[in-house]
Amino acid sequence: MYEENQLLIDAQAWKERSLIELLYFRRITKGEDPIFLFLGDGENVTETLSAETLHRQASRAGAHLARTLERNSRIVLLFENGLDYIIAFFACLYAGHVPVSGIYPSSIGARERFAFVLQDCQGQAVLGKKETLQLFHFDAGLEQPVKWIPLESALKSSREIEPIPALSESLALIQYTSGSTETPKGVGLSHRNICHNIYIQLISYQYQDTGLIWLPFTHDMGLIGGVLPALAAGKPFYFMSPDKFIEKPSRWLDAISRFGATLSGGPDFAYRYCARLPPNEISPHWDLSRWKVAFNGSDSINPETLDNFYNVFKNNGFVKEAFYSCYGLAENALLVTSGTKDQGIRLTSFDRFSLSQGKAVATSQHIESSTTLLASCGLPHEEQHVHIVDPDTMTFLAEDLVGEIWVDSPCVSIGYINNPQRNAYSFIEIDGKRYLRTQDLGFLHEKELYHVGRSSEKFTHEGNIYYTNDISLSLSKAFAGAVCLVAPPCLPQRRLPSLIIEYETAPDPTDLRARVSETMKRYRITQFAYYAIRKGFVIRTPSGKLRADLTLDNIMAEQSAILVSGDTESPVVRGASSII
Repeated sequence: MYEENQLLIDAQAWKERSLIELLYFRRITKGEDPIFLFLGDGENVTETLSAETLHRQASRAGAHLARTLERNSRIVLLFENGLDYIIAFFACLYAGHVPVSGIYPSSIGARERFAFVLQDCQGQAVLGKKETLQLFHFDAGLEQPVKWIPLESALKSSREIEPIPALSESLALIQYTSGSTETPKGVGLSHRNICHNIYIQLISYQYQDTGLIWLPFTHDMGLIGGVLPALAAGKPFYFMSPDKFIEKPSRWLDAISRFGATLSGGPDFAYRYCARLPPNEISPHWDLSRWKVAFNGSDSINPETLDNFYNVFKNNGFVKEAFYSCYGLAENALLVTSGTKDQGIRLTSFDRFSLSQGKAVATSQHIESSTTLLASCGLPHEEQHVHIVDPDTMTFLAEDLVGEIWVDSPCVSIGYINNPQRNAYSFIEIDGKRYLRTQDLGFLHEKELYHVGRSSEKFTHEGNIYYTNDISLSLSKAFAGAVCLVAPPCLPQRRLPSLIIEYETAPDPTDLRARVSETMKRYRITQFAYYAIRKGFVIRTPSGKLRADLTLDNIMAEQSAILVSGDTESPVVRGASSII
């Protein structure tokens, strides 16, 4: 069926495969060779897993699941990063069930998110480690009967099963979105959706490449961008937990150096954290010269972060050409567009006022006061097509006009689970072609995609159009890389844009106001509110995305979080907020 040591099969064949066949392929080509290597303490390999062992464990646990539940049951996975997650995922597939992913047990708000997901997907069972299930079981408060299945018990099954064959069009996974701008949604992905996306990712993957990621498996970037491509490539791939990275970001770079990773990455904030490491946490012995693909996605790419990271680690062998942009979303399985290997991330300056009018006018040089520097998200690949559309008139737009990003691709989701109203809005059929409305805004320039923000991040103020992430990046630069957020006006609660800047200690009120005002002047925004807040009050999604609206609600409820605040209509006040 497959040639020995074959890395890829052609694009057409990938559309007809299933994830079960993918594991079968790796069993016959790699056997007991370790593919998944887990750094349990964030530094050392504590566990490994081969394709053959994965098959045996999934067969055993799958037998228990098949005996316990009716075919096609939806099983919510409740695991942190680890080999147990991978075994549980394939055990569900082997038994003919549908895994539901999207809850990281130790993340903030995990119990509330779990209760929502279990109810929303109408899950019949929860699969996790016994200790984790006990923590969540008492807080579930659910009406429908649910089976709670410890993986430890499932693995004690006295028999194994052969995997139940799956069609490429059948439902393989329900992946819940991070909920960065609205209520999380369950994205239904078929085997075909996922396998075709894996194929696209592996186009730039060389046989000698070694990967390493810390992204949560419960997020599409960790699962479909890490675990499953690792299996498809068949080479050793290293994994660690996100909490080990957050606890000590230097672990990531140390592991890349020690294990010779050629492919690794994360959202922009990961590079920002590392660029701000104190000198005593940066080893002169790190060798980052083998790191050829430093992907940057899931968050807006800040050009300043790229410069800072390169300047800090160029003496360790890191090169700018390794930076690799990517744009994607769960509704397209993951990847939509990406940069070109060994060419770095393309940065282009655009006239800021023209962008506020919906037009992208490139400039020959970047002028801080009048232009916006944007990172290209690259090009689509292999039967994926990106379109820019006026969301109001449904008119397809020409290059250099800002509109909603639409995608047509073999990877586009079969739809949101139990959400017909949202499906009718997000998945559009025109002239026999099915499009995904991403709710992201952007434009095409010289055929490459530039992302300017989410629809929910766009706001009109004093006659002009603005994007909160663009303003946030400018504020961050004005405040030496500090975490900055912008909550747009939202009547009747607030009529002014609200700027939030995270501080270590209380800033000088006069200096704070002057720097904020100078930044906002570039956008011709004269009315706004601002808050300097303590660390620890910024709200993030499980994937690390910032939630400006929830952060603002958080500091309004906990006034002690505010160090200094004010607005353009009243004097500066300390330790309290003006009510707008």
